[in-house]
Amino acid sequence: MRYPTRVKPVDFGSLSQRQEAIRVKMGPYGEEGTSAMMRTFLNYPEFVRSIGRIGTRVTLTSDLPKPLAALASLRTTWLCDCEYLWAQIRQEALGGRITEAQVGAIAAGEYDALTSIERHLVEAIDEMHDTHYLSEEKWYRVGLLGPNAVMDLMTTYGFFVTLSAAVNSMGVEFEDTVPGWGVPRPASVSANSGRTPLREIPKRVFEADYSLLSPQQIEQANRMGRRGKPTTSKLQKAMINYPDFLRSMSPFGKRAIDDSCLPPRVWQLAAMRTVWLCDSEYLWSQHRKACLQLGVTDEDLRGVAEGPRSTALNDFDRVIVSTVDDMYHHNRISDENWSQFDQFGPEGITDLILTYGLYVLQSCLARSFGTTLEENTLGYAPELEAYRDGQHRRASHV
Repeated sequence: MRYPTRVKPVDFGSLSQRQEAIRVKMGPYGEEGTSAMMRTFLNYPEFVRSIGRIGTRVTLTSDLPKPLAALASLRTTWLCDCEYLWAQIRQEALGGRITEAQVGAIAAGEYDALTSIERHLVEAIDEMHDTHYLSEEKWYRVGLLGPNAVMDLMTTYGFFVTLSAAVNSMGVEFEDTVPGWGVPRPASVSANSGRTPLREIPKRVFEADYSLLSPQQIEQANRMGRRGKPTTSKLQKAMINYPDFLRSMSPFGKRAIDDSCLPPRVWQLAAMRTVWLCDSEYLWSQHRKACLQLGVTDEDLRGVAEGPRSTALNDFDRVIVSTVDDMYHHNRISDENWSQFDQFGPEGITDLILTYGLYVLQSCLARSFGTTLEENTLGYAPELEAYRDGQHRRASHV
């Protein structure tokens, strides 16, 4: 679907000093002839800076072969109803990587025409979109492509979920040369709604032993500051098994967590609603501790779990939860919520999008790793169980 334009592309002759500095670092993506998307994103220079390295990993240095990466990107943008990104990726991929028949299969969700590994890859995207978890078969099959292939697939999914929310919400203008979907698109699109989300998740990736780290892991751990110490969380110690992934994620995560212009309460509640929708009990438990330190009560968190109609939410908490729901269920921030985050600075809205995208990805990681709760932490409180059956994405919302 093509959404109304909210943010116009920048005028390269009227850039601020910061925009100009970021434009230069963008290389060919910062030249006059770059896409409408990149020119629109330049309205938010810190957002552009945060996605640069992860974008390079996804598009250039991934362990996924280029045709497979294109199929994974297409399936993600199709599920996220992002016509602009779908059209851009499709147009480039048809230049030699994939065929119209493969594109049609991706759009229809009918994979019989695909090769075995192609089918496994796009079904893995469907699994993450439906349940935020890679099954044992998909983990194994994708892992055969390279030591970082599984992480690169999850990164691809998280990256294009983030970009889709940004592109749809900004209403990026279409170039005249981009044909749009190019294939029939039904009114409602979803992955396989018959999948049942797992509640009891097996441990798959164990925390790294810091006495046995490789030189590359040591170098990455040193870059991570306190998050690279042996005292860090279980999820961070599991991710240190994948230093290339951590390096590619660094600017994205730093902006979304450390340098966000969102106030701590706003940021924490946005993260909490995201991980609740993705059913990551590990991340919920971790952020609950930080929320309580900010004065967020368990009653407030019950409201976050219950959703935007909850009477436990105050006015702006309801806006935060509703805006995350916009992105998760509708792939676009609503008109009602779009301008609510301007009060936090010119990049308030993009920092919210980054928070959402980061925690969709981290939820896929924590669930697929099987990361267990830290000692002496509480997962989902018993009173939240009543809200769990409905928190996953449902076909009617897509």
